[in-house]
Amino acid sequence: MSDEDEIEVIDLEEYACAGKPIPKRVKYYLIKVDKNKIRVQSPITAEEILIAADLDTSEYQLKQKFKDGKTITLDINQLIDLREAGVERFKSIPTQKITIIVNGRKKTITSNKLSFNDIVSLAFEHPPIGENVCLTITYRNGPCNTSQGTMVEGDIIKIQDRMVFNVTATDKS
Repeated sequence: MSDEDEIEVIDLEEYACAGKPIPKRVKYYLIKVDKNKIRVQSPITAEEILIAADLDTSEYQLKQKFKDGKTITLDINQLIDLREAGVERFKSIPTQKITIIVNGRKKTITSNKLSFNDIVSLAFEHPPIGENVCLTITYRNGPCNTSQGTMVEGDIIKIQDRMVFNVTATDKS
């Protein structure tokens, strides 16, 4: 392949981990936003990254995470050149606090995603434990593609303002 050939897609995280330089002619870049990889073109604005990650630009801002652990908050219109060294990961941060209802009580959070265990901790100050205890979480008023459903241990869910969770503990015996 000559230097003039365009590469279809490269994973920026893989290149960064391997210490390889970013090729000059690339059509698409895989970047990581939170824990999800998305395909984008460069240069790109922070706003375009949020949209590609299916996040509302009025509800989230974007932070760029660097290999050395440093993070910077990006302006919504800031242009990012994905060919620059160290550009590979981004984190979405809610711009406002999110109110959810857990077992009938209002809870204010700042995370855009919660795990099964996070929700159990919000429901119970001291969660019931024991070999026969089974915890069940149901929810409603979630984002479009997951507006209602159930969660099991290990699940992580995208959170939306005014989402309602019911956490119940039952005895398997």
